[in-house]
Amino acid sequence: MPHFDDLPYPRRYNTLRLLGYDYTSTRKLCAITLVSDLRRPIFADMPLAKAVLASLLSSETLANLHLRAFTLMPDHLHFLAGVRNSEFDLSDLIGRFKSFTTQLYWKRSHEILEFGKVSLPSQCVGKSRGKESPKLLSALSSGTATLRPEVVELKKWPCVRPESFMKKNLWQGRFFDHVIRNDIDLRENLDYIAMNPVRAGFVTRPWFYPYTGFLD
Repeated sequence: MPHFDDLPYPRRYNTLRLLGYDYTSTRKLCAITLVSDLRRPIFADMPLAKAVLASLLSSETLANLHLRAFTLMPDHLHFLAGVRNSEFDLSDLIGRFKSFTTQLYWKRSHEILEFGKVSLPSQCVGKSRGKESPKLLSALSSGTATLRPEVVELKKWPCVRPESFMKKNLWQGRFFDHVIRNDIDLRENLDYIAMNPVRAGFVTRPWFYPYTGFLD
């Protein structure tokens, strides 16, 4: 489990590729960062964000990708992953994911441009009742429950406009990766993923963010 209260937050040093590293290793994890083209905050749109994460968490993806943790921010995606089968190269799997999610982006872009409307999270969310709150907070913090973006107030959330969806590319051409070297490195990267939405000011606690998840 990630340690949310570790301070100061670690700095992460990303490289494009590590010379001589075996990206087909089933015993290694990498911290991957995919950035949206021109850093447009297009994942502020809820249907697109859900579609991208549904692809990441699909049985087809997880059959080959060992996914440990992820968080989707408005303009980038962080995740910890490796390969399940040495016949696959991690960069190839990421390439397939980028290609498929780009098709999802094209479909959603057509919808947004046709109707001229982006679907953003609500800025007016009612709090749960007094008796419900302790149980809900316990379930959220333990990871046994998650919030939907429709029912959580995301502060400082970017107000992306339909014009941002006129571009053809979803992702930047290259991705950034960092090979996890030991247990301390793993914990630091889990902390980084968990606290990313908090540092951005979207939520006050990591378990309130609807686009973060941790897997075994």
